[in-house]
Amino acid sequence: MKPGICEFDVVVAGGGPAGVAAALSAARAGARVAIVEAAGCFGGMATSGLVPAFNPFSNGRRAVIRGIGLEILEELRKRGGAFTKRHPPTGEMPRYDWVRIDAERLKVLLDEKVSGAGVCARLFTQATEPVLHGRRIVALRTWSKSGAEEWRARAFVDATGDADVAARAGCPFEKGDERGRLQPSTVCFVVAGLTPAAGLRLSRRAIFGPLLKAASLAGKISCRHDHHYCMSPAHADAVAIGFNYKHQFDTDGTDAASLTRAIMEGRRMAQELCALLRREVPGCGRAFVASSAGLVGVRETRRISGEYRMDIDHFLQRRKSPDDIASYCNDVDVHVAGRTPAEVRRLTRPGMEARLEPGEHYGIPYRSLIPRNVENLLVAGRAVSCDRLMHGSVRVMPACFATGEAAGLAAAMAARSKSGVREVDVRKLQDRLVRRGAFIDLAGRAQSCRRPGQRGEQP
Repeated sequence: MKPGICEFDVVVAGGGPAGVAAALSAARAGARVAIVEAAGCFGGMATSGLVPAFNPFSNGRRAVIRGIGLEILEELRKRGGAFTKRHPPTGEMPRYDWVRIDAERLKVLLDEKVSGAGVCARLFTQATEPVLHGRRIVALRTWSKSGAEEWRARAFVDATGDADVAARAGCPFEKGDERGRLQPSTVCFVVAGLTPAAGLRLSRRAIFGPLLKAASLAGKISCRHDHHYCMSPAHADAVAIGFNYKHQFDTDGTDAASLTRAIMEGRRMAQELCALLRREVPGCGRAFVASSAGLVGVRETRRISGEYRMDIDHFLQRRKSPDDIASYCNDVDVHVAGRTPAEVRRLTRPGMEARLEPGEHYGIPYRSLIPRNVENLLVAGRAVSCDRLMHGSVRVMPACFATGEAAGLAAAMAARSKSGVREVDVRKLQDRLVRRGAFIDLAGRAQSCRRPGQRGEQP
């Protein structure tokens, strides 16, 4: 069967925070844009994945993730879909540290954003493989209920999170640690039916943390030595709580069978916890699992081998580069795939929980978005070029908004000039991002570009 063919300037694969930002950014630059997403909504882990809160947009002193990401967050807050306990003085911008998310309101907001920008949006559509002519991608093949289709464009953005397009185009990548071990996954869920008092009580770490640990060690719930959790009230009145709870070990986010096992295990864990709450927490007698994620919370799969490889020293030295397209500051957070305390101690490495001081941040270079071997492809989101420890900081959703916005604009610039992504004028890219409201610490411009082979870069 001959596939249907669609022509655009920029095609974006993946509709999570990075993909939505890339599509909006390219469309606002005047490009004809299409975005394809395998799920039934945009937003990725913030919507289908039910992650209960955004990681910080702020470095503790000011918002460093701005532009499209902050625009979406501000509009969501105005609709009552994003809320935080910290309220700034009148006239000051909120810092937005750990903002809780209403996934349903966010879904509608992103629908409106994408449609309003004139982007050709296609949900329920799986990217299958790129079509290459030499070192250029000429089309992206997809499969859906409509059958096989080819989406042709001059430039492409891989925002799949797993570098699916880049990997299938032959771009080199890293995956996991030196032995290929991956961080465990988590399936998020929402528990409702709580009394307001019980919801507020559970939100306090001093209450739920000891309860979880004691129940795990006593064998009342599975994964005896796994005490990971974070939670946020799913609504301001705290009668429903979103949980990021425990782990599914040995999950490979690039393998369908592994994902199937993980999401089934995650749903079982959600019911198990809910039963514990009904038994042991006052005010939770009518608690029930209101919803569980349609996506597995995969923390780590492929990381492209790009023109620049951010490493842990990039984080620790707060490094800025002449081609930075964003700034960020999130703590390094690497979840160890150990099932016992002894395994966790053995697998833990220095730097796995590194953090910056308030007011500090590092830069994200444009070169870290450029995969090798392909001329017209950029990668945005958690698959950018970095080592495993650096990935623990840059993999989260606020940074995905920022890298997506830069990738979308750069792709539009490359498409308009009929050039490759390496030929994009980075100074013009930076200036346009800043004019749009993005934060880039342009002090890095005063530095000379490091030669390949120095720390932080691949030879």
